[in-house]
Amino acid sequence: MNLLSTGIKKIDRAIGGGLLPDSNILIIHETYSLGWIIGFEILQSRIKEGDYGVIMNTTLPLSSLEMELEQGGVDIDKLGKDRRLSIIDVFASIFKIDYGLGYVHYLSNFSAETFVPKYSQIYLRILKSEIGDRRPVGLDFTLDGLAFIMGEENTIKVFQRFMALKEKSRIEENRKRPINIFLLNRDRVSKNFVSWFSLYSHYVLESRILEGSLEVIEVKKSPLVYTPGEKPLKIKKRRGRIDVV
Repeated sequence: MNLLSTGIKKIDRAIGGGLLPDSNILIIHETYSLGWIIGFEILQSRIKEGDYGVIMNTTLPLSSLEMELEQGGVDIDKLGKDRRLSIIDVFASIFKIDYGLGYVHYLSNFSAETFVPKYSQIYLRILKSEIGDRRPVGLDFTLDGLAFIMGEENTIKVFQRFMALKEKSRIEENRKRPINIFLLNRDRVSKNFVSWFSLYSHYVLESRILEGSLEVIEVKKSPLVYTPGEKPLKIKKRRGRIDVV
């Protein structure tokens, strides 16, 4: 079985060896948690292995996101300028912000009704012009941000359509299968919303704050582990980085 490393050995072991191609990984966190940064560390690790990153940003201005990611050692501006990453910036699209950067893409006249076709059009353009024969690794920052913009029910329906499109491409296309990383703050959405995306995801990691800068991550779901969640992992902020300890 061809498993893809997250780049974090302890997480690889906890989920059964790595990520299956064509799989989704959901990282659930709470307010003040730093667990979400692990999603970007996985993305950066996969890019170093030759994959291509595609970030959907619905939550923060890019300057704020870059500042947050400094503590995880992730430089999305450098990755973008090196043509190893693209950003589909929903936040900037809504508020009419143009960064003048070739790796940042925008949706015109954003609406819930036209989101899927417009997003898909941009993604296909990136696929042809940038990704080529590399594996796409998508990261949604964040699901709760999209739910705030479109409403939970619309967001769930949108991802059902994305899943159908992904299934068709799996059948019809012959290329490296993608990985998708979903980030979700559970404090901002309903239990119903969390339940739906836990169902959509093959892997579910959940972080909880213990005390100070110490958190634990539990594997709630993995297709490679029969009884997930038995050995929680600890993560800690130290020296400006997020480490699994």
